[in-house]
Amino acid sequence: MRFARNPILLGSHALGLAALLLSDTATAFAPRPASVGGPAVHGLERADHGRVRTQRAVAWNQTPAHALRPHAALAAAIAATDTIWDSDSDVPLRIWGAGTPAPGSVADPAIAARHARELLSQHLALLAPGSRVDDFILASNDLSAGVRSVGFRQQHRGRPVLGGQLSFRFKADRLVMIGSEALPRVAAALTDAPVDPATARARALAWVRADAAASATVTAVDGPFILPLIAGRHRSDREVLRVQVAAERPLGRFDVYVDAATGEPVAREQTLRFATGTLKFDVPKRGPQGERADLPAPRLKIFIADVPGVTDADGVLTIADGMDAVVATGVLGELVSISNQAGMNTKTDLVLEPGGVAVWSAAKDELQDAQLASYIHAARVKEYVRGIAPDFAYLDQNLAVRVNINDVCNAFSEGDAINFFAAGMGCENTGRIADIVYHEFGHSVHQQGLIPGVGAFEGALSEGISDYLSATITDDSGLGRGFFVDAPSGPLRELNPQGQEARWPEDIEPDPHATGLIIAGTLWDLRADLRDKLGPAEGTALTDKIWFESIRRAVDIPSMYPEALVVDDDDGDLSNGTPNECEINRAFYAHGLLGPADIGATVTLAAATPAGIPVTLAIGGQPKACVDLVPTSAVLRWRLFGNPDVKEVAMDLADQKFTALLPTAAADTVTEYQVVAELSDATTVSFPINLADPWYQLYQGEVTPLYCSGFEGPADGDGWEIKGGFEQGPPGGQGGDPKAAYAGSEVFGINLAGTYKPKSSSTLTSPPIKTQGFKKVRLQYRRWLGVEDAHFDQATILVNGLAAWRNLDSNMGDASNMQHRDLEWRFHDIDITPGIVDGAVQVAYQLRSDEGLELAGWNVDEFCVVGVNPLAQSSCGDGKQDPGEACDDGNQQPGDGCDATCNSEGEDPPTTGEPTSGASDSSSGEVGDDGDGGQLDDDGCSCRSDDDAPPIAALGLGLLVLAFRRRPRATSRA
Repeated sequence: MRFARNPILLGSHALGLAALLLSDTATAFAPRPASVGGPAVHGLERADHGRVRTQRAVAWNQTPAHALRPHAALAAAIAATDTIWDSDSDVPLRIWGAGTPAPGSVADPAIAARHARELLSQHLALLAPGSRVDDFILASNDLSAGVRSVGFRQQHRGRPVLGGQLSFRFKADRLVMIGSEALPRVAAALTDAPVDPATARARALAWVRADAAASATVTAVDGPFILPLIAGRHRSDREVLRVQVAAERPLGRFDVYVDAATGEPVAREQTLRFATGTLKFDVPKRGPQGERADLPAPRLKIFIADVPGVTDADGVLTIADGMDAVVATGVLGELVSISNQAGMNTKTDLVLEPGGVAVWSAAKDELQDAQLASYIHAARVKEYVRGIAPDFAYLDQNLAVRVNINDVCNAFSEGDAINFFAAGMGCENTGRIADIVYHEFGHSVHQQGLIPGVGAFEGALSEGISDYLSATITDDSGLGRGFFVDAPSGPLRELNPQGQEARWPEDIEPDPHATGLIIAGTLWDLRADLRDKLGPAEGTALTDKIWFESIRRAVDIPSMYPEALVVDDDDGDLSNGTPNECEINRAFYAHGLLGPADIGATVTLAAATPAGIPVTLAIGGQPKACVDLVPTSAVLRWRLFGNPDVKEVAMDLADQKFTALLPTAAADTVTEYQVVAELSDATTVSFPINLADPWYQLYQGEVTPLYCSGFEGPADGDGWEIKGGFEQGPPGGQGGDPKAAYAGSEVFGINLAGTYKPKSSSTLTSPPIKTQGFKKVRLQYRRWLGVEDAHFDQATILVNGLAAWRNLDSNMGDASNMQHRDLEWRFHDIDITPGIVDGAVQVAYQLRSDEGLELAGWNVDEFCVVGVNPLAQSSCGDGKQDPGEACDDGNQQPGDGCDATCNSEGEDPPTTGEPTSGASDSSSGEVGDDGDGGQLDDDGCSCRSDDDAPPIAALGLGLLVLAFRRRPRATSRA
């Protein structure tokens, strides 16, 4: 269910605000004034936006070289022991020590003033370089707490120097300290004809009104003054007039300095003093029946006296000091915007005292509380992910959060917006449950973070990684506490069930949430190990980093393991391990995501002997760090095609190889076989590794090639018709494609540089092939196919328009997840006799996809159509079902359920991933290798004969852990 993104009316307030429109698109506020929202601007703001120092840089007892002699003289005169220097002006900010006698100075102000001026005259070169004694005018002579302070203000050619002054401290009739904030060597261009006050007022008002959108008036114009603009050791002095401006909307008082000669604005300073206050929401920490907390409302849009503003990341507002502020707000912010699907958005007015905290609480109102809670927790999860990935641009977008949807017991992400249901049927309002908010945003992070052409969205993976995000924020493996009304402390899911860890592939389920617990538990275990090793903070941070970077690149749960290694690696060489490989291996192994990868194995099929056909499982590879697995036994299993009776024999171990004999069979017979190895941890791995097509097939019998092509160059592609994404050339090894052709260098495939496109249709059609009088014709070719469950995407082989084979449909509706993934070149044999029309066949490879998951698609090599030699054919019609016959009803008449070739009539083409009849030696090349292995002396096609018999299945056991890719829907639910 989707919802339009509508503006939300905040409503009217007691302050007289009229229909404040705070939609998630209403971000074009005027520049924020100092009195509302973000931090107040203190100090000078230059009109040219130049830099002005905000704090004085100082140095202790580090006398500048040019001041050594005058400083020594003054220090001796007052027995000084310490000096603080202004590092920008090189004048002594403060100099003090034992002091010098000044009899009567405390009781008599005249005596104190005389002593002060005498010292000023004697040490002017140090205290105010470049000035004259008469530039300093007595400004104060104060006695307080036994200390007499005498102060002088600085002028330059009769103009007051703003900030320039000198002062002296007398105590117990001794001069004990001198201070100088004098400006050395004042140099300002002066005018004898300053602009008239009216011009100064107009220029000052225009600047304040334009920049702050303020309602303002001028209260006074005075001057001229000398205004120093200090930026480090660089300083410029300007002659200015001072225009005092009072602003009411927003509240502010400014001293605006305009150039005395031209009236152009130079700088301004806010003279009002401001305080801060914090806005907080009272929300559930986890669920509505559990503990609550007053949590800051970050980046929340507000109004004070009709002026818009926003809180900072800690919920802090800047307000005028000395008075309470009435803050009008709702549940819309700069980074999170709530949309109440049950009515108008909630709103309130809060009274905020300077330095205080204002708390908005709606604990007794489900619909209001859901809005406050989802705002706080959506903002919190965004900032948590920002801590993991500060440069993740998606986090800067405004997140739409829809709450109080008229449904129950769920929530969902749309890849960006997140959505929460109202309470009902024993479930709490999901917008009030922190864990669920974090989980749904995890889906959005997954979708938005994917690197195009590298990672892919997969439902079970997304559920698991979203569970982990919620758990790492709450530091609790129990997800969704507070979900159920009658069990508010119980979890919705447990990532770390003692003794019941979810494992791949045993715990794969139609429900992606259940399957997702495999990777969620893996990441939780990794977090625990890394926290033990590195400490809680660093261990959590590293696991979170591995989480984020891996989900951007992974395509399913099994591919998370190698991606985790890449993130952890520190030298660009994965072969020498990674800093935390041991912890990564243990965590992934415990959940079935690593074990078989610790060894390598090669399955080979040798030439037939009178005793049978030797099958060998050769053991190789090295154990992974902290995981020690080896095969302890192996079994060869086989059956005749179409016969469910499976036979098996234990394989003998010798010289790191398991061997057994596959029985020979009658001509025109298909034998299916597989090798199952048991590992030292009692887990098993089966070859071939393709859950949608788990049997190798060996065809035995003599055949005659009618048409063969290896697609080597344009000539081999002549006569083939291409539509859609098919192309001829070397495969690129991307998106699940092979790295090289089965033989030679070229193949026909769909997008040789990656996956097929969504919502696409591609077809590769052969030229017409004469059957040359053969009664039985077979298709034999090498296949490397990756395609989603046929419920969604269909890979079909057509013969003269008749469907002869199609990938598996697991018949589980939208939960179907049995993807067909070849990890090697497979030899595929299909009886295509039923497709013969007028003594010819035309073969077409077709793939149609929906809008969801995309895989490698078709890769086709060593294509042959062959005729079955008469001596190899069975005795169809004799009433005895021979090997290779689907039926035999004692005649060769059609229309009675068994046709003239002893194939069943009236059946749809198989959708189980199995050929219609016949079979083949279905394997060669190493899983994930370059696919350039050879083939048997007789590979069933009689198209070539090689002297050597290389491996038919050199398979890395690590690829046992294939993904069951769940369907990515328009929405991902909690």
